[in-house]
Amino acid sequence: SSSLTTRTSGTMTTMEDTGVGYNDEEDKDANGGNDGHGGNDPVVDEEARTTSRTTTSNSNKASANKTSELILPNDHVRQFVSFLHKRIDESLTHNSSGGNFEQQGRDGERRGTNPVYEIGNLYEKSFPVISERYFKNANWPKKEAVLEFLEKEREEEGKTLTGEETDDEIFLALYEELYFRHVYSRSASPSIEERVESWKAYCRLFDCVLKRSKTSGLVLPNVWLWDMVDEFIYQFQSFCQFRGKLQAKSEEEIERLKELKDDGDVWQKEKVETYLEALQNKKKEEAEEREKEVESDEKAKRSNIVDTLGYFAIVGLARVQCLSGEYELSLKTFDAMPDVLHGGGGSLHARIPGCHVSVNYHVGFAYFMLNRYKDAAKLFNRGISHVERLQMNLRRREAGGGGGKSTGAHSPGGRIELLRKKSEQMLSLLSIAVSMSCGSGSTSSGGVMRSLDDHTRSILREKYGDKMAKMNNGEVDVFADLFAFACPKFITTNEIIQSTGSGEYAADPSLSYNQEAYKKQLAVFMEEVQQRAPLPKLKSYLRLYTTIPVQKLAQMMEVTEDELKKNLEVMQEKSSNVIEYRREYCKSLLDGVEVSKLNASSGGAAAHWNTFDALDIALDEDGKTIKVFDHYTQSQQPQEKEQTSFSTPSSASMASSPTKDAEIFTRHIHRLSKLMKELK
Repeated sequence: SSSLTTRTSGTMTTMEDTGVGYNDEEDKDANGGNDGHGGNDPVVDEEARTTSRTTTSNSNKASANKTSELILPNDHVRQFVSFLHKRIDESLTHNSSGGNFEQQGRDGERRGTNPVYEIGNLYEKSFPVISERYFKNANWPKKEAVLEFLEKEREEEGKTLTGEETDDEIFLALYEELYFRHVYSRSASPSIEERVESWKAYCRLFDCVLKRSKTSGLVLPNVWLWDMVDEFIYQFQSFCQFRGKLQAKSEEEIERLKELKDDGDVWQKEKVETYLEALQNKKKEEAEEREKEVESDEKAKRSNIVDTLGYFAIVGLARVQCLSGEYELSLKTFDAMPDVLHGGGGSLHARIPGCHVSVNYHVGFAYFMLNRYKDAAKLFNRGISHVERLQMNLRRREAGGGGGKSTGAHSPGGRIELLRKKSEQMLSLLSIAVSMSCGSGSTSSGGVMRSLDDHTRSILREKYGDKMAKMNNGEVDVFADLFAFACPKFITTNEIIQSTGSGEYAADPSLSYNQEAYKKQLAVFMEEVQQRAPLPKLKSYLRLYTTIPVQKLAQMMEVTEDELKKNLEVMQEKSSNVIEYRREYCKSLLDGVEVSKLNASSGGAAAHWNTFDALDIALDEDGKTIKVFDHYTQSQQPQEKEQTSFSTPSSASMASSPTKDAEIFTRHIHRLSKLMKELK
């Protein structure tokens, strides 16, 4: 058949319809390898489809005596399975030492007849196209059918497994990973048994990896290895949501879920974390072995699977901890990746768009929930900018005739669409971070905004300007709505289930509890919002005065004098306890320095700009008048402290400290410039 791929002089030629074995030069995406957008994408018009159907039909008639062709549905599926199996088998049984396996595994970076590159094409090109065409409303053939096909194919070719050849265990484990990923992408809600089988499939795959002899010499594209970890966490999240939605389930389904819970194995948080930790530990063991080999000048055949999966397992474990509300533990786990905050384009996660965005989102969200808004803003800004660049590259390729628009969940266009949604979530969280930082000393909203790229600031003002204005006016419902949209799907742990089971859920076991984890995190967030909501309005009034009576300010704020004093205390507390990550001072992502102390020690112009937005207040001895001054004024010379309800410089020292006319003029010019920018 002319539409089928053949091997000629060790070089793969292109299969018209599916792109199996495509082996031409293409642009690289941010992964550092093929992403399926460039070159001659396997996009087929109606004429090609007709030709393919006719040719395939004739081929089937001519080879009706081959029983292997009757097992899988069509030539394209058969060839995909056959080629993928052969390329994996070649990689496993390759006789060379493998050289620099990290270079070989860099998403098919080496081309020609390298099986790594061909596996990358099969994974990134052929699998999405075949899935979109033949399995849009159906599942791929099951593992048993694939195994039967391979055995029949070997019989027809007169081949038998020798001692040097491997069995099909690792190939079938990889195929099952693709199979169940397609099941989850095609179906809105897989069945209970499909979820159980997908868990068992991942267990088999990771067990093969942990038994290094099973994968010795095998090199897979880094993007596939990331997708394994990403899909593993996604399916775990999906199961946690599924088991908590009990109201729409039958009695048989509820009973089956109880059995799984009692079993304590399928998609349990502890089991998921155990596998991720085991992959990390295996990575460390292999690194130690490599060091010994360097010392002894010995080189063994290496696989990139353990090393790369172990790296991505760090992201997966930290992500699970973040989804469980363990934000401090999540940041400590990310410490195992020293290039998280300041890694350049050479870091592994920066070459995989999905991993890079996931790292920025989850580290940023952990900082966000720990009230470290400027640190969170830096991460969100980096993730948003990365997605914007990916979208621009995709539009440029499509406009330049790079194969038309790519569709389907597995396609490059489908991947970037998922990243775009994550970018929208980061924008929502960023708008909250800017509003919540008002009144937080040197990381006030102006300071957070200045830390963003110009393009990100422009998008933020365009899309969320109105909502940010509402949040600055203290409308707490806007905070809740944005948080509901932007937060991750939290995991309902057994601790939450047990705590809810003693109340209304014990009286009616059919009540759903899938939202309990979200409600718990929302309550923590809204408690902080209630404290900070009045601060932007309060700060805007204080900027207009150097002295103001408490009674007058309370009337302007429409609160009682006692409530006003509490708000003033909160503003001072939030301003004085600002923690920020600084690389030169911090060893861990969880570490931070008090910005006020850092600014005081730095002095000079830098201290001026870092503390320009911050305000301090002091109450007179009678407690009826508020005196307002900024940090720039008090940094001009040392001042004594006054024993009032707020820890601020005394009014006597403020009155006795002369301020030059030029300094007053400079401060007002800066304030005018800032107001003009905000009006724009």
